[in-house]
Amino acid sequence: MKPNPVATAAPINPRATRALVLTFAVLLLGGCGSAAGTGAADGASPSTANPPAAPAPASPAPATPSVTPSTATTAVGTTPAPAASTPSGHVAAAVQSALGLYEKVPRNPQDASAGYVWAPVSDTTGHLSSAVTARLDALRGSGYFGDRVCAEDYLTGTQNGLPTAPTVLSAHEDPGGTVTVVIRRPATPAPPDLTVVMTPRNGVWLATDLASGSGPSASIFATKPHC
Repeated sequence: MKPNPVATAAPINPRATRALVLTFAVLLLGGCGSAAGTGAADGASPSTANPPAAPAPASPAPATPSVTPSTATTAVGTTPAPAASTPSGHVAAAVQSALGLYEKVPRNPQDASAGYVWAPVSDTTGHLSSAVTARLDALRGSGYFGDRVCAEDYLTGTQNGLPTAPTVLSAHEDPGGTVTVVIRRPATPAPPDLTVVMTPRNGVWLATDLASGSGPSASIFATKPHC
């Protein structure tokens, strides 16, 4: 038996081979480029694709109202202390008017070497109210300050004036707008301290009450006032 002859393969066309290789290369490059583009899109930075919202500004703390010490004290119901140690302007004016009830005069007008005393001011118009002036005049007219009763002047508490200037022991403002001034009258024997209640009248501080010493009969308007 004769062996089958081997079929002779047809020779490969070089041009066809090159065309096939080029086609395969183009397909391969196109697939890689698409995958790379997809990967780049999928792997984009979150901050670039979806930028985070800007943080909201912090809300400012509520403003705290400014409270002065005096307002706070009133709010809790504490009564402010009267301005006694550092008198205000009107308290100082009231004190000046009260001290103006006295004036320095020669003890003996004919003898300068005799020195001086402090006596009641000759014109009390700018220092005493009309009611106090009328009351003093009525008591003097009845002889109340004469030898039968007091035997001394009411304002100085002496017969011959004060040897040294009177001084203010205290002065404070009252709730009604008046100012109470306590005056020490230096003399021997020492008369009681004189309390003067000063009231503003038409821009002038006038004494609307006088009290020698203390007690229900101290006021000048008492039936029998203290001397």
